Amino acid sequence: MPSPDEVTHLLRRTEFFAAPARVAELAAMPTRAAAVADVLDVARNGGPPPLRMTAPDHPTRIAEVTRSWIDQMLTSQRRIQEKMALFWHGHFVSDDAKAGNTQVIKQQLDLYRAKGLGNLRELAIEMSTTVAMLRYLDNNENFAEAPNQNFGRELMELFLLGVGNYTEADVEASTAAWTGHSVTNHADNTGTYWWRPDRHDPTPMPFLGQMTCQHADPKRHGADAIRTILSNGVATAGSRAGQPTREIAADFISTKLWAFFAGTTIPSAVRTHLRGVALGSNFDLTPWVRALLLRDEFYTSGVRRGLVRSPVDYLVALLATTSVPADPAFPFWLGEGMGQRLLFPPNVAGWGYNGYYVNASAFAQRAAAARHVAYYVLADYWDGAGMRLRRGWLTRAEVWASGNDSAARRGLVRQLTELMGITLGSTTLAALDEFAVNAKLDEFHDLVELIYVSPEMTVA
Repeated sequence: MPSPDEVTHLLRRTEFFAAPARVAELAAMPTRAAAVADVLDVARNGGPPPLRMTAPDHPTRIAEVTRSWIDQMLTSQRRIQEKMALFWHGHFVSDDAKAGNTQVIKQQLDLYRAKGLGNLRELAIEMSTTVAMLRYLDNNENFAEAPNQNFGRELMELFLLGVGNYTEADVEASTAAWTGHSVTNHADNTGTYWWRPDRHDPTPMPFLGQMTCQHADPKRHGADAIRTILSNGVATAGSRAGQPTREIAADFISTKLWAFFAGTTIPSAVRTHLRGVALGSNFDLTPWVRALLLRDEFYTSGVRRGLVRSPVDYLVALLATTSVPADPAFPFWLGEGMGQRLLFPPNVAGWGYNGYYVNASAFAQRAAAARHVAYYVLADYWDGAGMRLRRGWLTRAEVWASGNDSAARRGLVRQLTELMGITLGSTTLAALDEFAVNAKLDEFHDLVELIYVSPEMTVA
């Protein structure tokens, strides 16, 4: 049987937080493999519902879609589906500002949510012609007579292969293969995918050891460039020149997935194993992620302590301690200051990990977010009701009844964490006990915010 500590780690990394009922459920399973299979059983979600967007104006739509997604992160039966969508949102990057309308970025996010554990090849092909991606990397303006290399280059450099495994001639060939994929713009700046054969360059060109534009249907030429990368292409530059690009792509995405879930440098043995799984499954993502989550290296103490929660992970974990919904409790406007604002990745490289989020300014914003969520937890406290927590209420009357009894106050700390559904280490509990014993009764509620800024809430 997997240990409760092992299951807690697995859930914190794959489901944003470790709900006590889920920990008990998975810890009762016979093997780690059974627990991982349960985490990956996204069929139980029945297909993720589209993100909600009903507001008429752009700023309110941004807030609505953001909060709708956070609600799904909190409430989905198998939250790894939303976790993988977050991974792809930071990998196959587009942003609301360049996309031009929240509707088209929502459509892209719904794609990542529905197919983020499907097949890499199919996902990459489909994301390439979303209106959000066509606009973000200017492929809607990539025409035979005026090529734009943004997408053709980033497809290899940041999306599938990494820097240095291709030549400028490969960039030109990829760019030409992707000409003609454009957008019909509407008055509300939404847009619809538009194939323009008259603006396509069908000239066959050498590309990663193969030739582009071989299919009779010119609309497929761009997608065939992705198929080449993930099948029979070879690197034409760099230290791995001559090696199959499918192996390089498998290593590249494996490294990205390990950084996302584990937070440490990927061990070479893990990379080799994940490459084999990716190639053996023809780039199906579910067995690929399953193999990662089954590795012993994923459960080492270094990995367990090795990942600072991203701002989105952090805010979802905060909201998971209370029954207050994301609307209104999710402070989406603080995301940028913390280093991660949904719908607005910082650039085409997406967000970083760990140290990327660690600086004085970002942590000051985390403290502000903790205060904001604590405000909603305590909204009814001063009216005599209590703290509104995930598993029930800690009433003001219970707090006042503790009086100056040190044991009773320490008991309230345990009751508070239990109602939040979280587990804290002995050092953190000792510090909270000291505060609780010495605080005035009208200061006791500050424990909520102190828990929210504790190490256990900061580290994934």
